Amino acid sequence: MKINEYTENALERVHDFMALAFADLTPEQLWYRPAVEANSIAWVGWHLTRGLDRRVSDMDRGEQTWIEGRWYEKYGLPANPKDYGVGHTSDQVDAVRPSGSDVILGYYDAVFQRTLKFLATPEADNHDRVLDDSGNTLAEEMIGMATGNLQHIGQVGYIRGLIEGRRWFPR
Repeated sequence: MKINEYTENALERVHDFMALAFADLTPEQLWYRPAVEANSIAWVGWHLTRGLDRRVSDMDRGEQTWIEGRWYEKYGLPANPKDYGVGHTSDQVDAVRPSGSDVILGYYDAVFQRTLKFLATPEADNHDRVLDDSGNTLAEEMIGMATGNLQHIGQVGYIRGLIEGRRWFPR
């Protein structure tokens, strides 16, 4: 299995869990922060997607979906392509308040589809190519895509369980 195939497989699993984790949440549940300095489920979903968007736009040398699709307007946030949540203050975490899960899942799905499209190209096999923005190789960024998204979807599931006060994943 090539690294781009592994990355695709990992991201497809994240995609499935995103749909489950964000299903039927109210805006108040999306914005809920389990502790004063903790992140909301909305923020983690946004951050997960912003990180994926940043990486794939570096890989395919295109504009970020955040900018191109004007997703910043749907989130009510600035059109800053360099802001993907790293180092956010509590106030910045609070500012990520999408109106519903459809905004989170819509942005995520647009970036996910773009990522799958890139991973299927011959260019995705050039694992040693150094990317312009990150300075990492394509392979290093693919590993970052998989590990970052898997970590964050686990956080999303945990927060969902806290919101509902129960085990959220269906049996």
